[in-house]
Amino acid sequence: MKKIIRNSIYTALAVAGLSMSSCDKFLDVNDDPNNPSKVEAASRIAGAISTTSGAAQWRATRELAGVMQYGGLQTASSGGYAAANWRFTASYFAWQNAYVITMPNAVDLIVLGEEEGNPHFVGVGKTLLALNFGLLTAQYGDIVVDDFYDGKGMISLVPKFNTQKEVYERLQSMLDEAIAAFERTDNKRDLNVKNGDILYQGDVAKWKKFAWALKARYYNHLSKKTGLYDADKVITACQNAFNGDGMDAEFPYLADGLLVDQNPWSSWGGFESLTNPRYFAWTQFFVNMLTSFPVTNNLYEDPRISKIMKPAESDGQYRGPGSGAFISNGQGVLANGSPGDATKTKPEDYGRFSKSGFYTNTTSPFGFITYSEVKLIEAEARLRKGDKPGALAAYEEGVKSNMRKLGVTGADINAYWAAQVADNLSGHFDQLKTGLSHIMRQKHISLCLNPETWMDMRRMDYSADIYGPSLKRPANLNTTIFDPANNSQWIQAMVYETNEQNRNPEAVGDNTEKYRLLTPLWIHKPE
Repeated sequence: MKKIIRNSIYTALAVAGLSMSSCDKFLDVNDDPNNPSKVEAASRIAGAISTTSGAAQWRATRELAGVMQYGGLQTASSGGYAAANWRFTASYFAWQNAYVITMPNAVDLIVLGEEEGNPHFVGVGKTLLALNFGLLTAQYGDIVVDDFYDGKGMISLVPKFNTQKEVYERLQSMLDEAIAAFERTDNKRDLNVKNGDILYQGDVAKWKKFAWALKARYYNHLSKKTGLYDADKVITACQNAFNGDGMDAEFPYLADGLLVDQNPWSSWGGFESLTNPRYFAWTQFFVNMLTSFPVTNNLYEDPRISKIMKPAESDGQYRGPGSGAFISNGQGVLANGSPGDATKTKPEDYGRFSKSGFYTNTTSPFGFITYSEVKLIEAEARLRKGDKPGALAAYEEGVKSNMRKLGVTGADINAYWAAQVADNLSGHFDQLKTGLSHIMRQKHISLCLNPETWMDMRRMDYSADIYGPSLKRPANLNTTIFDPANNSQWIQAMVYETNEQNRNPEAVGDNTEKYRLLTPLWIHKPE
């Protein structure tokens, strides 16, 4: 991670500050009050929040939108072609964006909060740091935690990697420390004293619930670890997390903003192209989720569909290309597994992806974690525990809260729910797999474009029983790595970035595409 020293202005300032400390008495006479050498925590919180979203989470999901089968292509020259067809290399930059651009902000917020006697800022820094480490380990597995920049001293140029098991232990400890910091009453300054808390405007109780929500998410990731998974811990964390609408960890973006403060799905990264954008349309796989029910795959139009995407200009219908295919190939596989309409080969036969609705408009929020997710996590934990009534109740609230958030009317919500009940919803919750089919498909809708849904797909082994028969490996598959005849072979992880591979090869280990893309992470291996 030598790149961190060279590229992070925050790291450079921190290190420089340490080396200059002995000269303070000679230099402070020339301090310029209009150009301070040290920025206070209150002035750093906005940057820590916005870069966590616009740099780290965004860069950790731009290509994944193809892997998670949200974004569909127009032609092979699209910027999304490689990702949608699983052609990943060491030039995938989520690692750099998190470690270099984003996380030093969170670390410095912790250090400054401690120095200033403002533990609430420490809590914010640790919550955001845990979110970023969680993003990284979900994509790479083993990552650098203990040897990362601490805001006080030099870091190792060849840091040791923590195993993914260790990372999950660190995440829970970090969030426990954040919660303890939020509970302290000796804080000297409000989080929003300089209008920097663009997430919660200084509401410490909501920040504390945010930390608990992340604890629930990370406990839930252990579902394949028989000796570590504890449904009661998941449920307890959910009960301490968000408990109503309006608590989601997200903020509205700005029109005409920079990369970190304008919704990137509406413009940045090739989406602004009118001729051949990175993703041209929503995939038929995602359309199917919004036009059919789990398990039975019976057709029913979810009222959220008009809030999320636009219909085709040609006939007003909702449709999408197949994953990894082009619109010239026609409509993708339908909800029941049958072929789509092969005659739909023109751009006007598909609604556009960018600026199409709630998740991709210019000022749309790009949430970290939401109330809906918390309730669906709780539903899964209760289902695994055998608490069917509790699972159904949590599931219902998870679905309805997302509908309310997207502006669906009460009448439409009730009609949708009644249709699900009539489609044998209760009976489906008698079995783990069919119950999970409901929960995971609803998470794929309510967490639209969030990289967390890739974690779910791998935890569920990319099961068509859970996601429906239209979940298939992409067309134009990367056959250099993936066997076209082996339909059980799915993408599992990302390749470590070139800088880390070149500068810290012993810690990185085997970073070949064949090994990295095909090898399941520790979190996804049953035990």
